[in-house]
Amino acid sequence: MAPSGHAVNETGNGFIDGTHSALLRHVHDIREQCVDGSPRAAVIPCFDAFVGEMTVHFGHEELILRASGFAGWEEHAEQHQTLGRQVGRLVDYLRECDVSREFLCTVAGTLDHALSQHEIKHDGAYAALLRASPAPEQGADLIAWTPGFETGVEPIDAQHRELAGLVNELHRLAAGVHDRAEAMVLLERVGHHVRAHFDAEERVMRAASPARCVSHAASHTQMLGQFDAMCGQVASGVVPLEVAVRDFLRFWLMDHILVCDRPHFLVMGLVRPPEAVV
Repeated sequence: MAPSGHAVNETGNGFIDGTHSALLRHVHDIREQCVDGSPRAAVIPCFDAFVGEMTVHFGHEELILRASGFAGWEEHAEQHQTLGRQVGRLVDYLRECDVSREFLCTVAGTLDHALSQHEIKHDGAYAALLRASPAPEQGADLIAWTPGFETGVEPIDAQHRELAGLVNELHRLAAGVHDRAEAMVLLERVGHHVRAHFDAEERVMRAASPARCVSHAASHTQMLGQFDAMCGQVASGVVPLEVAVRDFLRFWLMDHILVCDRPHFLVMGLVRPPEAVV
C-alpha cells in the first residue's frame, strides 16, 4: 500500500514496482509539505524534481517493455507522453502563477491520482508477460549468450560478450551475501566498460555509415543517461542492487544489442545472415 492509500499493483518487475512506489512516496511527501504550510518557493522545486523522476521512470519502463517483447510498448509510450504533457502543464502553471497553499495541495493530489490511475489502467497490460518471463534460477547466468546476439562484427561481439559476463558476475554477487562497497565498485566497472564499448562501436559505425552513426550515437547518449539514473537509484536506496541488475540492467543490455545494434548493423550489411551464425 502506498503512503497515499492507493494499492500498488505488482507488475512482475521489481524495478518498475520499486521506482513506481518511490514516485508515489514523493507525491505523498509533497502533499505533506503543502499541508504543513511550506512556502511555495520550497515546494515548487519538489514538483519539478517529481516531473524529472517520473520522466526517468517512464523511460526505464519503456525500455524494459521493448526488450521483453511487449508488442504494445509503443502505445504504452504514447500514454506516458500524454501523461507527461499533462503533468508538465500543471507544474508549469504552479511555477508561473502565485497560487494558494490549498491549490498546491490539490495539484499534488491530482498528480497522485493520475499516476495511480495510469498504473491501474495501463500497466496491467504487460504484467502477465513479465511474470511469465522470470529471472533465471539462483546461480544461473542472468544473460545466456546465444547466436541471436551476434552482430557479425567480431570486436563488437567480443565486447558484448564481455559486458554480458560482467552483468552475470554482478548478478551473482548481488544475489548472494555481498559487501555493498565491492558490488558498487563492480557496477562502476560495468559503467566504464559500457562507455568504452559505445565509443568503439561508434568508431566502427562512423567508418561504415557516417549518417547512421549520428542516430546511433544519440541512442547511446540516451542509454547512458538511463544507466546512470539506475545507478543513482541504487546508490540512494530507491531499489536494491539485486533488483536493479535482475529487473533492469539485463533488459538494458538486451535492448542495446537486439533492438539498437543488430538492426543498424543489418542495414549496413554487417550482420551475418542466419545460416552463417553458428
